[in-house]
Amino acid sequence: MTQFPQPKKDSLQKLLGEYCPNIGWISVGGHSRRRVTFQIDGKNRLGFFTEKSHNLVEIENDPSAEKEISALIYPLKNFLKTQEQNFYSQASVTLFDNGLDLVLTAKKEPNFSQVQKLIAFAKEKNLNISSRVKDSISPIFLLRKNQIFFTDFKIDLDSDIFIQATKSGLENIIKIIRSGVSQPIHVADIYAGFGAYSFGIHDLAKSICAFEGSQKMIDLLNKNAAANDLGSKIKGAVRDVFSSPLTARELKLFDLVIINPPRNGASPQVLEIAKSQIKNLIYVSCNPESFRRDAKILIDAGFKIKNLTAIDQFYATKHLELIANFGK
Repeated sequence: MTQFPQPKKDSLQKLLGEYCPNIGWISVGGHSRRRVTFQIDGKNRLGFFTEKSHNLVEIENDPSAEKEISALIYPLKNFLKTQEQNFYSQASVTLFDNGLDLVLTAKKEPNFSQVQKLIAFAKEKNLNISSRVKDSISPIFLLRKNQIFFTDFKIDLDSDIFIQATKSGLENIIKIIRSGVSQPIHVADIYAGFGAYSFGIHDLAKSICAFEGSQKMIDLLNKNAAANDLGSKIKGAVRDVFSSPLTARELKLFDLVIINPPRNGASPQVLEIAKSQIKNLIYVSCNPESFRRDAKILIDAGFKIKNLTAIDQFYATKHLELIANFGK
């Protein structure tokens, strides 16, 4: 597979050029994806389904994945050959900053014999391993807590946590956010997830309120904040900001809003931001189309895009991550 940055650039310029003529570009390249979900067919073959089908294409390596993940493919395929057929359907491998984590999706909980084989494989390959049945993940063997590292501390994460596609991508997003902060400020981190951006700028802020719809995410965020003596500065709150966005009145408490919505964007929250007194907004997006829709709302309300950067961190795909700094 090969990358195609120029068509991506041309397409993005056509879509967003009227709002920001000079779009910055960061290319991450191959061997960078920190999480890959492989499919497992009824005969325990490992690979990817062709688009819009269940036709599995077996693979020997993955040029998009971190090398540690790609190196696990061959031994994982051999391991699956020893397992009951039609039992596992997916293998999700994540490279956290302190090691590999493997989650196998199963049709039911593995029995004692299967668990022993999973433990032996985890020990041999020095990785954490869990099983997923429906929406529930059960740890099988954990050598260590999954962690990502910041400059001055580490935070603990669950196996199924949403995380930026690449380590470099996350680092660049945080770097761009930090470049937009010139003095200690009060920050609202909306669609905060586990708080990656909050932790990434903690030293630049007076206070950070992180809003996220998942109780599990907020519990993890608050636990990590407390463990790193940041509980008085970073506070997480559960809130479905799509159905109940922060109002223009509530936003008076903040100097900067960071927002990182899902692919469908954040129009309800953006409409409130547009009505508010907020003058600084950083918008992180994985979907240029929904970003354009929300950007138009902001621009019509008097905002301008001070800078816009595309991070090409999805090797050999059409996807991009965008980071825009809006000012008013």
